[in-house]
This record gives sequence, structure tokens and C-alpha cells, in this order.
Amino acid sequence: MLFRNYKIAVRIGFIIAIFSLIIIALGIIQFVSMGKIKKGLEEIINETNVKVELAQEMRFLARHKAVVIRNILLLQETADKEFELTRIEKEERDYARANAKLVEMVKDEEGRAILARIIKGSEETKPLWDQVIELGMANRHDEGIKLLVQEVRSRQWGWLDSLNDMVALQKKYAAINYEKALNTYTTTRNSFIIIDLFSIIIGLFAAVSITRSITRPLADITSKVDQIAHGDLSVYVEYDENDEIGLLGKNINHMVTLRKQSEKELEEYRLHLEDLVEERTEALNRQREKFISVLIHDLKGPVTPIQGFTRRLLAGKAKSQEDVEKYLKTIEKSSQQLLDTIETTSKDLRDKLSLGEFKPEEVNLVDLAVSVTSSFMAELEDRGIAVSINGKNRSSWDKLEEIKLTGDHSQLKTLLENLIGNAKKYAKQSIDMELRKNNSDIVFAVADDGPGMAEEYHDKIFEQYFQVPGSRKGTGIGLYSVKKVVENHHGTIDVASVPGKGARFQVVLPGPADGCV
Repeated sequence: MLFRNYKIAVRIGFIIAIFSLIIIALGIIQFVSMGKIKKGLEEIINETNVKVELAQEMRFLARHKAVVIRNILLLQETADKEFELTRIEKEERDYARANAKLVEMVKDEEGRAILARIIKGSEETKPLWDQVIELGMANRHDEGIKLLVQEVRSRQWGWLDSLNDMVALQKKYAAINYEKALNTYTTTRNSFIIIDLFSIIIGLFAAVSITRSITRPLADITSKVDQIAHGDLSVYVEYDENDEIGLLGKNINHMVTLRKQSEKELEEYRLHLEDLVEERTEALNRQREKFISVLIHDLKGPVTPIQGFTRRLLAGKAKSQEDVEKYLKTIEKSSQQLLDTIETTSKDLRDKLSLGEFKPEEVNLVDLAVSVTSSFMAELEDRGIAVSINGKNRSSWDKLEEIKLTGDHSQLKTLLENLIGNAKKYAKQSIDMELRKNNSDIVFAVADDGPGMAEEYHDKIFEQYFQVPGSRKGTGIGLYSVKKVVENHHGTIDVASVPGKGARFQVVLPGPADGCV
């Protein structure tokens, strides 16, 4: 195929070269033709029209001078006559200037002949006009009129007729030059049309040839790429030319080879991922089953003594009033334990469900922390556990500096309740809280002196339903909810703990300038 053995850049360059040569040729033709048109227009504007204007000006001045001379004959006052004389002098100067220019510009024989008649008529008429002026200045009006009628009139009309002939001749030349320019323009336009058509034919031929040399193999490659896209990896592009399309074909073949390899790796990864998902699902199911088992155990524990002592009372086995009171207190205590378990589980599940809805507002974290901590103080004081915020005891909490951020009030409350409640559950003697600003961030930390935990559980404790072996009863949802709240606020949470030395949870949240989404 034509051009097939050339690179695409060479083919395109060939088209550009052809069109460049055509454009240059058109430019040369245009330059020459436009020069002719320009010359014709210059003749019309700069010469012919100027000649017409000069001839018309001379004719006007001659006629006007005749009118002024008649005025001199008619006027009585000497001052008026002298004013007319000044007008005649100015018009004679203007006439002489126009005549000199016209003599300089007229080159053709016909124009020269008419110009000679104009000069002759002027030379014959002016002396007679001068005589008429002298008679008018001397108030010899009748003699001046007689001279004007008998001698001046015929010569004056001959002179003016010559000026009219000059005007007509120059208008004829203007029409001729205009016709020449129009013919040049028409010829140039027709030439451009022919050249444009010829250029289009050549361009179309070259474009079609080069386009076919590109599109045919590309169509074949496109078809094979479509087969590859639909999963047929047995396709092979057979195009051995050394142009860009040949390189494309080689790259497609290489891509198919790599895709085959990727398909194999992807299948292996898919199988591995399925194993991981199955393993994770099993782990989650085990945690859920453990959660349900623990929950059932926690619910069953209080129910057993309630049921046992209720049966004893119904059977009349209480031997005394003291036994009755003892049984009823045991039933009441077990009922409270059952209620606490239900309430804790219900709260954790409610907190988990509320994490999906985020309602940003301005929150004073210090006030919220003090409020949540105060709700635990009765139990903590009963157990003799000291609580501090930024090193201050409860009596000084009202003096803590405000720390505000933009966040979800309900979620932040859940975070504080779970972290402080977790510390309450395991603390032995003290709980220390820290609430401060760090540049644009806000840091909240809770530390207790409880049993702590091994490092292997530092990440797992934030998983849903997970509970550290040997931990006190709970749902395994609290710290999972804490993690989600932190993520919703674009923050981070870290835990520092070793067995026997308590645990410290630290949350870092963006300040008001950063906001939350």
C-alpha cells in the first residue's frame, strides 16, 4: 500500500509539505495579483481622481471669476469692488496652482491637446477680463457690459467647454482604470478558485491515501483489542511494519502476554482473598458467637438465683422473716444485675447504630468531659478511686479552660462515656484525664492503673465484639464505637499499655479550623 512503509510522522509531514507548497504558490500568485489590483486602484485614487478634481476645481474657479467680474460691473461702491478684486486675486492663485498640477500629471496626447486648448482659452479670455475689470473700476459699466457680451462671452465659453472636456476625459479614464482593476480582480479570483480546486483534489488524494495506510491496520487492531477486552487472550496482532502502528501491535501482543500473567496472578490472589474473607468471617462469627454466649451467660447468671429463691419462697421454705428478707434482697440484687446487663448492651448497640449519622455543631469538650465524668463519680467515690482532669480534682473542674471543636455532640459523648467507663471498670486507685490543645489539634487522654493488656491486643480491642481474654464482662462494642467516632471526626486514637501497669488511651481530633465532614 502507498506510504505504508513510512512512519506516520513522515506521512503526515508529506501532507504538510504538499499543502505548504500550495500555500506558498497561492501566496505568490496572490501577491502579484494583489499588486496589480493595488496599482490599478492607486491610479484611480491617486491620479485619475486627482485629475478630475483639479479639472473640476479649475472649471469652478473660471465660472466663479466670471460671476465676480459681473459683480464688479454691477457694484457702485469702490470698497465693494476692491473686495471683489481680492477674491479674484485669490482665485487666480488657486487656478494657477491647480493648472500647474494638472499640466504635470496629464501625460496622454488627448489630455495634452485638451490642456493646450484650456491654456489657450485662458490666455485669450484673461486680458479681456482685465479690460472689463478696469472699466468696472472706472464706473464705465455700459462699456464693460458691451465688451463682456461682444468679446469675452464667446472666448469664455470656449475655455469652459475645454475644461468640461478635461473633466469628461478624466472621468472616462477613471472608468477605464476601474474596469482594468475589476478585470484583474476577476482573473485573480478565478485563478484562486482553480488553484483551490486543484489543491483540494491533491489534498484529498494524499489524505485518503495516507489515511487508508493508517486506518486499515488500526481497524484490524481495534477489532482484536475488542476481542481482548472481551476476554479472548488468544488474539495475536500480525503487523510487521516498522512504523508506529507496528510498534503498537507489538505492545498489544506484549500487553496480552502480561495480561495472561496478571490473570493467573489475579486468580491466585482471588483464591487467597477468599481464604482471608472466609477466615475473617469465621473470626467475626466466633466473636459474635462469643458475644452472644457471654451475653446469655450474663443474663442467665442473675436469673438463676431469682428463680431459685422465688421457688423457695413459693414453697414456704423460708423458716423466718429474716430468711424472707434475705431471699428478697438476693432477688432484688440479681434483678438489678440483670437490668444493668440489659441497659449496658442496649446502650452499646444504640451507640453503634448512631455512628452512621453525623450532625456537626460547636461542642465544648471540657464541659462535655466534666458532665460525663460526673455521672460516674458516685460509684468511683464509693470505690475510693481518685479522678483528675489536667491534674485538678473535682472541686477545681469549673476553672478548666474551654476547649471547643466542631463535631457531633452525641458521638463525642459516646466516645467519652466509653473511654471513661472503660477506665472506671479496671481502675484500682486513680483515673487521670488530660484535655489540651496541641497547635490546631485537640488531645484527650484517659489513663487508669488497672491490669493493663498485652501489646498483641492493642489493635484487636477496637474490633467489633472483641474482648481481651480475662477481661471483665462487656459487649465488645464500646471501643469499636470509640474508633468509629474518631474516624468520623478525622482523628486518631492510640493505646499504651503493658500487663500490670494500667492503660492509657489518647485521642487526637482536628480543631475548629479544620472542621469535620
